[in-house]
Parts: sequence; C-alpha cells; structure tokens
Amino acid sequence: YQPSVQNVSFELNKGEILGVAGLVGSKRTELLETIFGIAGHSEGEIILHGKKVENTDSRRAIKNGFALLTEERRSTGIFGQLDIKFNTIIANIDGYSKFGILDNKKMTEDTKWTIDSMKVKTPSQKTAIRSLSGGNQQKVIIGRWLLTNPEILLLDEPTRGIDVGAKYEIYQLIIDLANKGKGVIVVSSEMPELLGICDRILVMSNGKVAGVGEPDKLSQEDIMTMAAKYI
Repeated sequence: YQPSVQNVSFELNKGEILGVAGLVGSKRTELLETIFGIAGHSEGEIILHGKKVENTDSRRAIKNGFALLTEERRSTGIFGQLDIKFNTIIANIDGYSKFGILDNKKMTEDTKWTIDSMKVKTPSQKTAIRSLSGGNQQKVIIGRWLLTNPEILLLDEPTRGIDVGAKYEIYQLIIDLANKGKGVIVVSSEMPELLGICDRILVMSNGKVAGVGEPDKLSQEDIMTMAAKYI
C-alpha cells in the first residue's frame, strides 16, 4: 500500500491564506480530503492550538472547526434540485434541531444572513440553487460553511467555472475571512490567483511537498519547476 500523500508537513497561521499549487495528479485534493477526514490515512496528525485533533470523518471535522469546499461544485457541493435555504443550512443541520424538531425561523434567518453577507443574487430563498450562476452557487456554499463557525477553511478550486466578475467577489470573501482570523488553504490551478491572494504558497509534486515560498519571491516558472520535482 502506497499512500497518495506522503511526508507532508506544514503550518497554517491564524489569518493566513496558504495556497497549494501543483500539476494535475500532484494529490492536492487528496491532501484537503485527508485533513477533512474523508480520505483515510495511516499516520500523521493535525495540531490545532497546540492540541491534537482527530478528524476521523466529516462530521468530526466540522465539529473540530474545519470546512471543505469541494472541487466539483455541481456533483459534490450542491443539491441542485433543492432550494437555496436547504443548501445553506445542510452542513449545520444538527444546530437547528431541538428534540427532533427543526427551528424553521432560525433556518430562515441564517439563510437571509448568507444571501445578504455573501451578496448572493437570487429572487428568493425558495429558488432552486441550480438556477443560480456558478458564482452565486459558490457564495451559497461558502455561506453554508461559515454557519458552522469554522476556524480552518479548505477551499478546492474555489473559482473554477466562475465568470471574472464573480471571481473577484470570491477573492474578496477569502481575504475578508483571513482578516477575521480564519486560516484558509486554497488549492488552485490558476497560478496568478495564488500569487495574487496568498500569503504563502506550498507546491506539491506527486503527493509530496516540493517547496514553500512567499508570492513576492516566487515566479510562475519557480512554481512549475518545483511542481515537476518528484515526477
């Protein structure tokens, strides 16, 4: 058995945006899934505020303050036929349940907060999420995770398939989250994106860390050279 991610060790500071670069097959998605507890691991540990946390599955990871925005928004991020309200509250459903009864008023309030604070363009909470643009769908998903009050956000290709205007809104949301003290890890195949919004960039190559650097000291060529290191 050969683990897909090996000997990966790094730190994420409070309020930091850490980019993860690499070529297709560099196992960046697997890294985020391992941290979030949905990909198995045989060894290694996660330390948060000096204490070891066990993200044995996604529910435990959410409880420990982690959130994962998946790469394939349409297949694993949204429930397309269902409305914005359901898509907003689903990650925090336990928080709305008392004695088996859902608090509809709180769910409506939290959905309104998501639509307002994320600037989601929609006629109503009852609109099916599949009818929104890609950028607005992504904003709903980010709002969904913020309702779980995470400390660490794991964002896998957060602007994939989104128009240029909405991309900049997502960038601003990510920067705002870091400014509020959240730790953010961004996996992206767009190097200008990583160089533009990240405090540091970690480069992966074939499941290993090939290098780490600050954007003002790295060029796209440097990143490509590191990304090919273990191929």
